[in-house]
Amino acid sequence: MSRFGPLEARGTTLVLGDAGGHHAELTASALVLREYREQPLSLEWFRVESVTLEVPETRFRLPGLVSTVALGVLGSLFGDWNIADDIQDGTLTVSVVGAEPMVMPITRHHVGGYWAKSVRAASALLARLVADPASRQLLHSPERVVKLLASGR
Repeated sequence: MSRFGPLEARGTTLVLGDAGGHHAELTASALVLREYREQPLSLEWFRVESVTLEVPETRFRLPGLVSTVALGVLGSLFGDWNIADDIQDGTLTVSVVGAEPMVMPITRHHVGGYWAKSVRAASALLARLVADPASRQLLHSPERVVKLLASGR
């Protein structure tokens, strides 16, 4: 399993968001929307007009590490400040042919934003998958996709 920002390779599936919560699965044949404890909604790519990812961003390269350590230290020193109550996760807006756009929550992997470069890479990947059917074959190798995006190629 490898991860780059909001994208995570889990076996034969490329997951957008934390697979333990609200997330989307990117497969060669479909975009699968999975809201926690709800039935998944599978959208074949030819029906998808656009996909827009909105998640908190930061310019810091390792946001998960720093926010986890900082919150752990602050929590142990000062107790519960109800910090988790104000956490804003992301959203995924999917425009589908002949239907109203769907907006679903995307659960983040950690408190704090994702590195801005990783969010731009994930957004560019989504745009390419919608526009270029041949590129969807890349999704047969999710680990490779994550490594390519992380390398900046």
